[in-house]
Amino acid sequence: MLAVSERLEEFGDAEIAVVTFTDPERLGSYVEHLGVRFPVVTDVDRELYRALGVERGTRRQVWSLGTLKMYAQLVRSGRKLRRTHEDILQLGADVVVGADGTIIKLFRPASPDARPDVDELLAALPSA
Repeated sequence: MLAVSERLEEFGDAEIAVVTFTDPERLGSYVEHLGVRFPVVTDVDRELYRALGVERGTRRQVWSLGTLKMYAQLVRSGRKLRRTHEDILQLGADVVVGADGTIIKLFRPASPDARPDVDELLAALPSA
């Protein structure tokens, strides 16, 4: 997400948002921790997650070698990790939605380290 924040101008007039299942009372600290400059909303009941077919992963998926490497790289770069109060097995997704509300591209990675990079998201935009 930091890479998206650093390259926001490349998204032109596309709107970017984060959907999380974080408790609304913790949303402020969640946004602060992420350091994003775009809207963050919460879906506590995970209705959107279910509608998109985003499931909970296994421990092996979530704590894959790639995920461990990703966290090690974050720590080496100076990022402070913190204990979460969330469901760590909930997988995420990245969605590109058209102006008319239709899903243009849905990325459902099998593990946290397999999320699309910024170039993949940019390529999925309708004007790309």
